Amino acid sequence: MSNKYACPCCGFLTYDDEPNGTFEICPVCFWEDDDTQNKDPKYCGGANKISLEEARQNFVKYGAINLNLVNSVRSPHADEYNSNYKIED
Repeated sequence: MSNKYACPCCGFLTYDDEPNGTFEICPVCFWEDDDTQNKDPKYCGGANKISLEEARQNFVKYGAINLNLVNSVRSPHADEYNSNYKIED
């Protein structure tokens, strides 16, 4: 069992630490952990420039938080899938 934490954007278990402002970047979607944005998903600015809400929509469409970051992300590993996570609409 992995002791990883779910990315607030894509939900995959990629973070080494609980997402609470660590500024760790998810290798699957490229979301940078920003506690302000985690607490207010509609907030634009901070580490990611776009809101968490928009980043989630982009991840569904493109596989990354922005179309221009598609080549910077990787597919999730088998042990990173999180059956308890659903991207919020």
